[in-house]
Amino acid sequence: MMCPSDFCANAFQPLDPMQVVLPAIFALGGFFAGGAGWGILMGRLAPAANRRRMAIAGALGFAPITLAAGLMLQAIEPIALEQFGAIIPLHRLFTLLFVPTAFLIAGVSAWAIGMGLNDNALAQTLGWRVGLAAAITFLMINLTMESAGWVVGAPRAEERFTMLTVMFVGDLGAAIVGGAVMGRMLAKRWSDTAHPESSADIRQRAEG
Repeated sequence: MMCPSDFCANAFQPLDPMQVVLPAIFALGGFFAGGAGWGILMGRLAPAANRRRMAIAGALGFAPITLAAGLMLQAIEPIALEQFGAIIPLHRLFTLLFVPTAFLIAGVSAWAIGMGLNDNALAQTLGWRVGLAAAITFLMINLTMESAGWVVGAPRAEERFTMLTVMFVGDLGAAIVGGAVMGRMLAKRWSDTAHPESSADIRQRAEG
C-alpha cells in the first residue's frame, strides 16, 4: 500500500534543531542512567566483581548509540522518503529503517556488556546474537501489527499514532527478547565458571 500524498508529506518532517537538541539532552541523561543500571544488573548475572566498570559499560554501550541512531534516522528518513517514497510503501520504508536500527542498538549495547566483563569473545557473541534476536523480534511485531491493521502510512494512521505505537511495541518486544537472550548467556557463563568440568569428567560421565 502506498501512503497518501498528504500523509507522506508530513510523515518524516525535518525538525528545527532546537526541537531536537534540548529533548536529546534530557533523553541522554535518562539513557545514561538506565544503561548504567542495566549494566549493573547484567553484571550480577555474570557475575562481575567491578560494579563501577559494568555501570560504565552499560551507560556507554546504550546511551550514545541510541541517541546517534535516533539522530541518524531523523536525517535519513526525509531523504529516503524523497528518493524512494514513490516506489516503496511508507510502511515498508519504516521496516527497512527500524529493523536494522534495532539490531544496531541491541548489538552494541550487548557487546559493551561483554567488554565490561573483560571477555572479548563473549562480547562479540553477545553482540550478534542479542542484536539478531532484537531485530527479528521487531520485524515479527511489525509484520504482526500490519496484519492487524496497524499499517504505517495507511489512511487515518496519524489519528491513532500508528507509527509511534508500532515503534514503541516493537522496541519493547526487542528489548525484552534481547535482554532474555543476554541474560541466559550471562547466566550460562556464570554456571560454567562456578562449576567447571574437565574433559576427563565429561568423558567419564558419557561412558557411565
